[in-house]
Amino acid sequence: MDSNSLYYSLDLVASSGLVLTVEQRTALHTSLLILKKNYKFQRVMFWGKILGIKRDYFIAQGRGEDEIKDQKYLYSLNCIDWLLLPFTTESMIEEVSKAAKGHFIGDPSFVYEQKIQGDREEAAEENKT
Repeated sequence: MDSNSLYYSLDLVASSGLVLTVEQRTALHTSLLILKKNYKFQRVMFWGKILGIKRDYFIAQGRGEDEIKDQKYLYSLNCIDWLLLPFTTESMIEEVSKAAKGHFIGDPSFVYEQKIQGDREEAAEENKT
């Protein structure tokens, strides 16, 4: 959703049942405008809300002059303060896909650990059946 049409767009997707509070909508509208100015983005897109067990994440994408090459992804825990998401590599994606099991916690400091022994035991059990 483009930050310029955020209020209208949020109303359109409200039928899904997952809506933002009035406070979140107001904070988002203001903070995305500030984000656009501070990072000198041409456009800011609000991607949505990721529900976590402890906290929820709000995700946005900023686009510069070249909308394909100049993209930055940001997250917020409160719809006000935005932090850059790190650039990911194929090896990071592979590592996280192996380690991240279960529900999304929603805590930036939480470290997912890969349980190699448990995975091997599960694979051995599957091979027996």
